[in-house]
Amino acid sequence: MSMDAALSLLPILGAVTIGWVLARSLFPSTLANSLIRLIGPMVGLLLFLMGMEFAGALASLEAIGYVLRVSSLLVLTTTAFPCLLLTALAVWERPARFSTADDKVSFNFGGLRAPFWQCAKALGMVCLGIAASIGPPQLGVHVDTPWLPSSGAVLVGLMVLIGLDLANVKLRREVLSWRMLWVPVAVVVGSSVGGIVVHLATGEDLRVLLALSSGFGWFTLSSALVGSLSSELHGATALLVDLGRELIAIVLLYLSGRNNPNVGIAAAGATAMDSTLPIVRQACHREAVPVALISGFFLTLAAPFLITSFLA
Repeated sequence: MSMDAALSLLPILGAVTIGWVLARSLFPSTLANSLIRLIGPMVGLLLFLMGMEFAGALASLEAIGYVLRVSSLLVLTTTAFPCLLLTALAVWERPARFSTADDKVSFNFGGLRAPFWQCAKALGMVCLGIAASIGPPQLGVHVDTPWLPSSGAVLVGLMVLIGLDLANVKLRREVLSWRMLWVPVAVVVGSSVGGIVVHLATGEDLRVLLALSSGFGWFTLSSALVGSLSSELHGATALLVDLGRELIAIVLLYLSGRNNPNVGIAAAGATAMDSTLPIVRQACHREAVPVALISGFFLTLAAPFLITSFLA
């Protein structure tokens, strides 16, 4: 990692570390849990601010076409290649080792409502920010921004809360095996391959495409970080890429959770330890839950490092 990348990453890494230390050493668990509940409102505020910042970048049909085209290609390739890697591994390792004893997998498709609603709310907050930025003042829609915090400041605050939350993740030594780590490794490698394929197909900047491929579904981090390090146009693209990856992950978890849960967990990326974890619990066998936690944990740590390394 270059010195510029390290300096760009320092605020985020420092914020996560501060949150983790506070949760582990200083804060009582009740206070930490109360602060963790603020993650949702903070995410909503960050998405609103990013919508306001994206408004100028999406002012032309050409910019909108770029965002839709590149994000669609990256959603497909960065989901497909990790899943292909893990499917090949599953075929090679047959028979599957997930036990079915006293572990019934239920497929309640009503469980799709909450995560899809979450994604819809995320897009809604971005659209609200865009409308607030470009709406005419005489209609009472336009929002003047001097009193609002910057998206960068909100992102750092959110990372402190993420550090508090990560302190609750217990990674037992016995589950840190190569079989467990293969999932996040496949996601990192496969996502990068997906970015390279899109570069070869479109000729777009490889470094930007690799950064857009490295959000692993964590759309609040990737859109804000890519937007600050590259451009608001690329930040908007990152948001759609990672929202799309999460939506596809939800479907794949229900389709492949019984026979090959690693495919759905890989598609979920960093969200496997939080927003899509309830789907993992519902659609997959019990032994898949530690895999999801560990994969999501390592991808959550890897995303800011990789994005910053490619762009700084």
